[in-house]
Amino acid sequence: MRRLGDTEATFAYTHALMRGRGGLTTSFTVNGVFSPERVEAAVELWLRRLPLLSLRIEDTGSGGLWFRRGEPGPPSGERLWGLRVGRASEGATRFSLSLHPAICDGHSVGRLVRPLLDALFGVAGAGAEEELPPDTDELTYESGGVCGVCAPGPARRAVSSYGGGAGAGPGPGRGRWTGVVREGGEGVTLALGPYETRRLRDWCGTRRLTVSGFLATVLADAFARESGRREVTVARAVSLRRRYAERALISEPGCVLGVVRARLRAGGAGREAAGAGGDLVGRARGHAEVLCSAGREWRPERRAHTAIRRAVEREAAGGAGPELRVTDAGSVDTALGPHAGRVTGLRTVVARGDGALDGALHLSTFKGALTVGLAVGGPWAAVAERELSDAMLLLHRR
Repeated sequence: MRRLGDTEATFAYTHALMRGRGGLTTSFTVNGVFSPERVEAAVELWLRRLPLLSLRIEDTGSGGLWFRRGEPGPPSGERLWGLRVGRASEGATRFSLSLHPAICDGHSVGRLVRPLLDALFGVAGAGAEEELPPDTDELTYESGGVCGVCAPGPARRAVSSYGGGAGAGPGPGRGRWTGVVREGGEGVTLALGPYETRRLRDWCGTRRLTVSGFLATVLADAFARESGRREVTVARAVSLRRRYAERALISEPGCVLGVVRARLRAGGAGREAAGAGGDLVGRARGHAEVLCSAGREWRPERRAHTAIRRAVEREAAGGAGPELRVTDAGSVDTALGPHAGRVTGLRTVVARGDGALDGALHLSTFKGALTVGLAVGGPWAAVAERELSDAMLLLHRR
């Protein structure tokens, strides 16, 4: 149908190199129990409404990667999604949706979940959407003064506008830490309630920080200490849906990302640093400035797929030190539309790298509550989990 664009091809080659572990997995619970026949009928309708899910990716060799219809061919061509459905608890059903990174990013997961829920609950949906989003390699990128990392895009506005109102959530001292949820060995999810989320957001806001930037700094410090390095590479995933002159042509879902990388100097971490906040806050501000500068300088690349594949292989070979990948999807409430009240516990886990000190941090907000998906490689997982949760807990207790 068409050749994969630069970003799509980069994620696809990485996914293949990681033996199919480069995608996103979103789990959520729906109130109600559904027969297998009803679920199967809903999935069939879902596929008709989203032809994107019926595609394959084929490696044509010197011609690179192509989207195609029909049966997959070696060595690529695996199905681009997977769905598991099971009983979660009395009166509830658990869904787990895995998506190939070439057709979906952290900012558009909800755009795939909602049509599934529409089909499940008999909500009239639109006709078949475009089979593929436009190739961003063919679009006109608009450079400007906005960095993209902290730009007030749709997701950013949704997060920053949450206030909760005077009667929302428990009062001071009545907040509840909802704990750590392990997602099938793929990672952990740290979940805060709406009240704790508001306190964490306000704490960061008064210090001119974003929540994702603060938590990324906590993990960067831990990365540096565990690896014995003073610098850590942070790769920030930035939605580019508003960065093209033809933005009206970019439909959801799709992989429309820029990956902004910067090497950040890290310092101490742990209970003392998180509690005191001073040096940690300064480093987080410094990191934000570096990432914003990198975001302003970022431009789309135009490379042959052979060059992309070689670059991915060099990166996977290591030697550059630990890398932390950060995605902030913002609020997913609006993406679910009328189904938001039926859904609980929506969480997304992003893939981790293959390196012993690689990791991924994915943030999203649902019903005013923050979930932080953490996926890490190697034996340092327990350290990363402890320091991240310590920072969030200590801020709540202050």
